[in-house]
Amino acid sequence: MSTNQKISNLVEQQFPDFVRDEGPNLVLFLRSYYEWMEQSNNAIEVSKNLLNYQDIDNTYDKYLEYFHREIINTIPRDTLFNKKLLAKHIKDLYRSKGSEASYQLLFRILYNEEIEFYYPGEDILRASDGRWVKETSVRVGSPRTGTIGNVSGDSIVGTTSGASARVDRIVGTIERGIIVDELYLTNISGTFEDGELIRNGANTINATILATQGSLQSVDVVSGGALHQAGDTVSFTSAGGSGATGTVLTVSDTSAVEFYIVDGGSGYQTNSTITVSGGSGSNANFIVSGISNTEIIQLNTDTILAMENVVLNTGPTFVSLGANTSSVSANLASANVSTPLNAALAFANTLVGSISALTMTNYGYGYDTSLPTANVVFHPIYDLLIDDGAGWYKGGNADIQSRNVTGTIETVSVTQFGAGYLRNENVNINNLSRSGTQAGFGTPVVSGIVSYPGKYIDTKGWLSWNNRLQDNYYYQEFSYVIKSSKFLNTYDKIVKAVLHPSGTKLFGTYTATSSVSTSITVTSNTTYS
Repeated sequence: MSTNQKISNLVEQQFPDFVRDEGPNLVLFLRSYYEWMEQSNNAIEVSKNLLNYQDIDNTYDKYLEYFHREIINTIPRDTLFNKKLLAKHIKDLYRSKGSEASYQLLFRILYNEEIEFYYPGEDILRASDGRWVKETSVRVGSPRTGTIGNVSGDSIVGTTSGASARVDRIVGTIERGIIVDELYLTNISGTFEDGELIRNGANTINATILATQGSLQSVDVVSGGALHQAGDTVSFTSAGGSGATGTVLTVSDTSAVEFYIVDGGSGYQTNSTITVSGGSGSNANFIVSGISNTEIIQLNTDTILAMENVVLNTGPTFVSLGANTSSVSANLASANVSTPLNAALAFANTLVGSISALTMTNYGYGYDTSLPTANVVFHPIYDLLIDDGAGWYKGGNADIQSRNVTGTIETVSVTQFGAGYLRNENVNINNLSRSGTQAGFGTPVVSGIVSYPGKYIDTKGWLSWNNRLQDNYYYQEFSYVIKSSKFLNTYDKIVKAVLHPSGTKLFGTYTATSSVSTSITVTSNTTYS
């Protein structure tokens, strides 16, 4: 950078006339000397541009060399991607020495590259190090004022309970046509109440905690069904609620009952009438689902109702006057006082047998102190009073007994709360773990204050998982890994001389990325120490 304020232009005027006339060569020599001094990087030019050369972007390389030799002599010159950039930011580099930012700056300067870090100490197994959190929220709806979404990050207060909390985040939804906002809380003080009004600190936003509908908090079991086991997963459904699931906690073996055959009797069909009575519980019932040892019994199919208006012996047949002939068989329609009964009436062959199988339609509940009794009657046969040879009548001589059956749900937990449940609407308890069970039902506990089950947010402290035992070499608190496209031996000495904190151990992961013609990216990682 030459100067515009030329001394060389003034040299000739500094000599008297006789010198200019008699010694032009001397004048020319001195003028040329000053012209040379005014050229870039020479004394006059440098002195006149000294303020400009304070800017590293404008200075000469030879001055940068002096700076490099004195301030950053630990960094080899041949590795620098941008020497001036290093000189400009060397103070930032030294001030942040040992931090990730200092390493990132160094690699940008040296190699024009962005690097990543990994700390093996983060994956060391530590006892009782699991990250366990429990979330609490309030579900609010109408009446409301203001924009609920604006309360995120703000504090809220319950106007009745006086409880307070900070709103961490908000999730909005629509349930049964009602706009519901769920406010997840932190820093909770006190206990919010269902149905109370909550407001922000400035009282510009308020809403009501929903109390009659929402997510399912728990279920009070009314009827526990049958054949469940503790630990089974269940779902909870109602007319409008869904999405809730839980676990069977305890079961009873003395509540539900099943019926079994002691003696199948005779003269039965599968549509026999069943009467269940007694016992300390309710709702137990079954059907006859099979018969065996069958026989044929003839049953009269004509009923007396069709003959209620017939005047006897007033015509050639019984039904000549007053009877609805379409309601009787052809035999009876043509019969008169002279017709034998077995010819006047119509008989049908009826297949009956011994009860061989029962199917439970409801195992009932509450039979923990006394069991029910069952009476099975097939009236078309029983009403004929046909002796079975043992002092009983066919169609009413079966012996059916009851006994308790296992797996009536006593208590359940709710793990997924679902949505849309009403306080006055029973929920069904359906087993998701096994088939052949009978569903139970219960009354829901619904609240606008939701306490979520605790959960781990990571795997810290989990045995036999992805954490490593400390080895005092790689997996330790004072080791770190630089992920770079350069091999560790390329930058190892530089990093240790300039930034590396004493007492720590450096590792490097080489990451090579190449794009082939098929646009497939191939990445490989190798760790060196």
